[in-house]
Amino acid sequence: MQPVHPHNPAPMSFQWALALTFVAWFTEVILSMLLHSTLTSHGLQPMAASALVRVLAYGGVFSVLLQQRAMTYRELFHDSTANVAATMTGLGLPILLVVPLIVLVDGLAMEWLQKLLPMSAGEATMFASVADADLGVWVLVCGIAPFVEEMFFRGILLRGLLGRYAPADAMVYSAFVFGMAHMNVYQFVIAFAVGLIAAALYRRTRSLWPGILLHAGINSLIMVFAVYGVEATSGTPLWIWAISLAGGVAGAVALRRALGRDEGQSLNV
Repeated sequence: MQPVHPHNPAPMSFQWALALTFVAWFTEVILSMLLHSTLTSHGLQPMAASALVRVLAYGGVFSVLLQQRAMTYRELFHDSTANVAATMTGLGLPILLVVPLIVLVDGLAMEWLQKLLPMSAGEATMFASVADADLGVWVLVCGIAPFVEEMFFRGILLRGLLGRYAPADAMVYSAFVFGMAHMNVYQFVIAFAVGLIAAALYRRTRSLWPGILLHAGINSLIMVFAVYGVEATSGTPLWIWAISLAGGVAGAVALRRALGRDEGQSLNV
């Protein structure tokens, strides 16, 4: 384990990461009780109100943690010797190429899970409401939420876990916590997978920007599929699978090569 220095927050245990996530979730519950009905009565869609409450809850807890660790936003977002432009030039396109394949595989996983564990009426309504999302929902889900969640789960929790555990263990722990934070088994699958990829991107680059792009890309494509009635299931047309598979493989290979080059430039933890 490396000594703690200003760029590496104090090591964090898996149990503490779970506890902090519970605090954020509990804050979300309290804020929802206080604000959700008021927000919907002032014209926000229920989904937009829920997304806004989640952003406020995680953003509030994150702000306290950031202040307690005396970190600047610059250190949080990009703590690397490589500049942001160079990092995203090499990783931006490969990340976007793997997004469709991730979404399709997630759709298959959800289809199988629903056969084993049928959704409740409330859960079905929640997922169906995505198709009726207005502009506010798009901004929150595809723009603001990826920023806030990456700042909390990768910028704070993963950094701390990397200071205590071996990299592979820290990435799995952080992905598990990210999946659990979604509080339903259907979203856990894609959240865990995205958490693993985002954690790998962060560990190699010491930058939140690749994970934010991945997170925003996945959320955006899920919203697009919902709006246009595209079902990411076994019934998805073969041509969509073929294009997504080809792009996903090409993107994964390019990511592997780019991350291999970047590893030597990233800060060790």
